[in-house]
Amino acid sequence: MGSHENIVLNGAINGVQSLGQLQTEASSPLARTIGSLDTQALCAAFNSEEARVSPAVAQCVPTIAALIDDLVPRLKAGGRLIYVGAGNSGRVGFMDCSELPVTFSAQPEQFLTVVAGGAEAIIRAREGAEDFEQDGIAELEAMQLTADDTVIGISASGRTPFVLGALRVALKKGNVLTAGITNVHPSAIGRLGVKHCISALVGPEFLAGSTRLKAGSAAKQILNMISTCSMVRLGKTYKGLMVDVRVKNHKLKARGRRIVRQVCEGSAMYVVDEKGIPSPDAIRMPEDKDGDAKLDVLIEKCGGSVKLACAVAISGLSPAAAKDHLDSVDGHLSLFVDKISAVPTKNRIPIGNTSDQEYFLSIDGGGTNCKVSIATKTGIVARASSGACNVNSVSIDELMENIRLATARAVELIPDRILQTDNPLRFTKVWAGLSGLYFAYDRETVASGLEKLFNASVEAGSLILSSDDALLKSYISIDDNVDGGISVIAGTGAVATAFKKSTATGEVVRVGRTGGWGCLLGDQGSAFDIGKRAVQAMLAGIEERQGEGSTASRQNQCTPLEAEILSRLNCSQAELLPYLLHGGTTGEQPKNRIASLATVVTQLGFREEGQGPDVRALAILKDAARALAKTIKPLTTKQICEPSSSVLVLAGGLMKLPQYRALVLEECSAEGIMPFKKIVVVDDASGPAAQLLASSTRKRKRNYGPEDV
Repeated sequence: MGSHENIVLNGAINGVQSLGQLQTEASSPLARTIGSLDTQALCAAFNSEEARVSPAVAQCVPTIAALIDDLVPRLKAGGRLIYVGAGNSGRVGFMDCSELPVTFSAQPEQFLTVVAGGAEAIIRAREGAEDFEQDGIAELEAMQLTADDTVIGISASGRTPFVLGALRVALKKGNVLTAGITNVHPSAIGRLGVKHCISALVGPEFLAGSTRLKAGSAAKQILNMISTCSMVRLGKTYKGLMVDVRVKNHKLKARGRRIVRQVCEGSAMYVVDEKGIPSPDAIRMPEDKDGDAKLDVLIEKCGGSVKLACAVAISGLSPAAAKDHLDSVDGHLSLFVDKISAVPTKNRIPIGNTSDQEYFLSIDGGGTNCKVSIATKTGIVARASSGACNVNSVSIDELMENIRLATARAVELIPDRILQTDNPLRFTKVWAGLSGLYFAYDRETVASGLEKLFNASVEAGSLILSSDDALLKSYISIDDNVDGGISVIAGTGAVATAFKKSTATGEVVRVGRTGGWGCLLGDQGSAFDIGKRAVQAMLAGIEERQGEGSTASRQNQCTPLEAEILSRLNCSQAELLPYLLHGGTTGEQPKNRIASLATVVTQLGFREEGQGPDVRALAILKDAARALAKTIKPLTTKQICEPSSSVLVLAGGLMKLPQYRALVLEECSAEGIMPFKKIVVVDDASGPAAQLLASSTRKRKRNYGPEDV
């Protein structure tokens, strides 16, 4: 699409319009008045003409989409996309091709542009080069086209000899995908018989025959559409983000960090250390230099691939395992996310023989969900989750099914490259940490069920059974800089446990425990405790307002906290207590209904915008935090756990909230508890527990009992 396309016709295109008759050569209705317009009017007239481009391209969308559908499988098979053009047409094609490797990590040799006159014509116009059809033939014959290749000819007039010659070679092959982009109809390109002929009829140019204008803009839009939409179909993007970019300079490094954060959508993410080993738990990534440094290491250990870094950040898998999973879904990050969260059918837990590879399973069975991690000696290879696993809140059958389901999901996620066998998998060791087990009445039934499920034995040491808080000692075991620690779980329930390292063996043993009494007697500082305090405050308020006007007026006198509670439960004041204790048809326990109200309290109590924190909600949160601090305090004596040389491990849904953590630490200080050497916030304790199992080579018998649970 040079500013002038002097075309030499031959007999093959008889019947096609002569040059002077082409739409691209016609004069614009503005031609007579252009010279008399002032500058602003001239620019407005130019812009008005350019506005015709998008509607013209819109008419071509069905043809463009059909071309893309044919093109993508060829690109996936390693085929080349070859643009052919002369003058401005060639430059537009070259510009599109040159951006793809940077934007989408596309292979440069897979996206090529053949320009009449060679590479020099990209920089300096060589107008006569377009006139020789034989040159186009020679260029394409030298490329040795295959069935996976695609050739797209670009010519505003639809009759440039160089482009026609190139297309003839592609058509002669018979199995090469061919297309043409032109601005006239009918055209010589169309009569050649290319499979997809895209004719964007933009009308006369602002300056007659200057096809670098509307025709050039149309070609640029069409090529942008073809290449970009093809990249989307190839899995090079994720939710509108260019995730397949590779970090090669300072600008791309900043973009890479930003993309990883955007993909994780503010959620906690997994990172890797300098050895490429994933963090045992997802962490909240701060928007500061420390956070940037962690993301830089993550991207670096993923070979500069931002998409792979996103996969690791989301899944917690090692870079190698995450790459295997990405490869299994043709590099589509969206399919990767679907795969790691997919729900399998009723699969049994594999218990047959396996290869020499050893696998270790850890189960974090909480009151809300069950999280599992599978590790080898080299790190975590799969994670998954399912429903609640508190032994006092769900039936044995439901408990076993949730553990089986989470494990089956994780097994399905182990990459074939790591699995190295078609035989069923057997775990070398299984560690099941279950909430409520410490005071459970029927621990033997739980142990028996797990032994059957995993073909493992508590007596032989291949199955370790403990309460969920015991899993958190893994963080103390892997940290050589602390002598012990206290784990605090504040989720649906609440419990604190103290651990100390043996000076002789380095083994971490439990030395104290507070809380964990269950909702009837304790759980101070938990979600249930917060919900219960909110309900108590509301019921007290309702009682205080007795006799004050009509029922309707009393309903309207609700505080913001009371109104939000009623809205959350979808009931009236009169229905509140019956609904909490007996209501609903879902089988949800009253404990969980009350605990769910903690979300309402935290949203109001930690509200920043508008009116700021709700006074009543914040008071409830402070009281709960104070109760939790009092639970922790008995463990902080010199005889049990010295904070100055210990780590405080915080877990559970409430501890994920920075504001609640701050309240708890503030109340700990008020109770006279000295600062801990370090504080760790945990999302999934199964990860470090699985890694601890895998790193331990000692085989020793373990029995469940007070020392374990």
